Formats: sequence, structure tokens, C-alpha cells
Amino acid sequence: MEIMSPDTQRIAPTAEPADGRERQRRSIRHAQAQLAAFVRSSADDVAEAAHAAEAALRGALSSGAGVERVSAELEVSPRALRAIFDGSVPLRSLHPDDRLRFA
Repeated sequence: MEIMSPDTQRIAPTAEPADGRERQRRSIRHAQAQLAAFVRSSADDVAEAAHAAEAALRGALSSGAGVERVSAELEVSPRALRAIFDGSVPLRSLHPDDRLRFA
């Protein structure tokens, strides 16, 4: 049986929220990278880039970061983020190159 010292008991509860915040930051940075890759995508890789970006957005929101925080850090409106998250708006339909929006 392991006995925790009083110092360990004070540190342990605060370590978990810090780990959660770091996981959220990593998820948001990953979503930023995937969105950037989607914006740069060409006709050859737009479908794969859109899928990867949508998954990364879902991951960022599922990490526990709120919609407002994720939308602010990604510079995407909360409404658009929710629509992409729930699948009502496919990310590909928002591609900056009109020719790549629909296949």
C-alpha cells in the first residue's frame, strides 16, 4: 500500500486539470494545423484534408475546451464550428477555392 504525503495529496488534484488544459491546447493546435492544411489543399488531396480537419475539430471540441475557446483560437465563428462539428455543414463546402468545394 502506498502512503501519500500531505504534499503529494495537495499536488495530485491540481496536476490533473493542468494535464487536461495541456491536452486541450494540443488538440486545438492540431486542429489549427489541419485547418491550415485543408485551406492549402489541392484537388488531389482536398477530400482527405477536409476529413482530417473535421476530425481534428471534433477532437478539439471533445477535449473539454469550450466552443467559445476553440472558435476564438481557430478564428472560426462558434456557429460555423458547431455546424461542422454536428455534420450539418461539410467543411469541404467552405473551401476558399470555389472549384474545390464540391466534387
